[in-house]
Amino acid sequence: MLFKRPNSAVWWMRFTEAGKQIRESTKETDYAKALVAHARRLQGQQPVAKDTVGYLLDGLILDYELNGQNLKFVHQWVENHLRKYFGDMKIEAVTKETIKDFIVAKKDTLSNASMNRCIALLKRAWNIAELKFPKVEMLRENNTRKGFVESDRFWTLFNSLPEHARPVVLFCYETGARIQEALGIKWEQVDFLNNVVRFAPGETKNAESRVVPCSEMMMFFFKRKLPHCSAYVFTYKGRHLTSIKTAWGNTVKKLGWPYKDLLVHDLRRSAVRNFVRSGVSEKVAMKISGHKSRSVFDRYNVTDEVDLTDAMKKLTAKQPGFMSSAPEVLEFEAYQKEE
Repeated sequence: MLFKRPNSAVWWMRFTEAGKQIRESTKETDYAKALVAHARRLQGQQPVAKDTVGYLLDGLILDYELNGQNLKFVHQWVENHLRKYFGDMKIEAVTKETIKDFIVAKKDTLSNASMNRCIALLKRAWNIAELKFPKVEMLRENNTRKGFVESDRFWTLFNSLPEHARPVVLFCYETGARIQEALGIKWEQVDFLNNVVRFAPGETKNAESRVVPCSEMMMFFFKRKLPHCSAYVFTYKGRHLTSIKTAWGNTVKKLGWPYKDLLVHDLRRSAVRNFVRSGVSEKVAMKISGHKSRSVFDRYNVTDEVDLTDAMKKLTAKQPGFMSSAPEVLEFEAYQKEE
């Protein structure tokens, strides 16, 4: 396991070797890099055979590291699921049937979406080693997003949040940015002349550059934070704000229904739908929110009952007056006049 000593930014690792508990410094301040150091140290105790799946998984982790990708993500899936099941298995023993056995073994603990992530990582490990992966169909995912924050509900939530959390929540709600993208914004990314925030390649999940326009209110919040004492825009007590999980959780719990089930990610879904409702083209909306594939964008742009009823109101508003002498139509016209 990893831990930090008091007043130290360096991660330490604790493990057992030959029945003796060992504590060593990873010499890393970054958690993801510390995980790699820890894994390599453990691998030094028990070298992984080159003909096992564990060896391919090590190559997968190294590929993530070399390409500057999310090491914490790959470690989560590799160490918690893939290595425990496949690690000591011979590479040639992994077949379509073996993977189906894995799915059956994990069906009570992992969702279809999580199982698909595991299979995708396995396939990538095979591809890196230039090996042919068994042909396996992905499981059907029920990944339609349902959570949205309507405008009036958003402002009630906004006003109830602690002051340090409000600006970052507003940024996500207006732009559709991911929460970690927003929390990572530095002052050098804020263009006060053009009222935009610029994300360089590597600062976004899909590793592509992006220009995000900001509202006058958002720019006002940015200017209120000047002069700044941190490289990061969003701070709390002078230090980089790395999470709003506690602030968000306490606020939605305090507000109760219908807020208690809201997720921070619902802000992103809401922004996408708000763009479309406002007449912004889907291509432009995708560029702002950072959605790379159309299928993902479609899942966020979920039509709810409000959209459906609004559509019917717009339709009937443009219809000419009724031209019928049918009794039920005349009765309805009389009812409308009474209303």
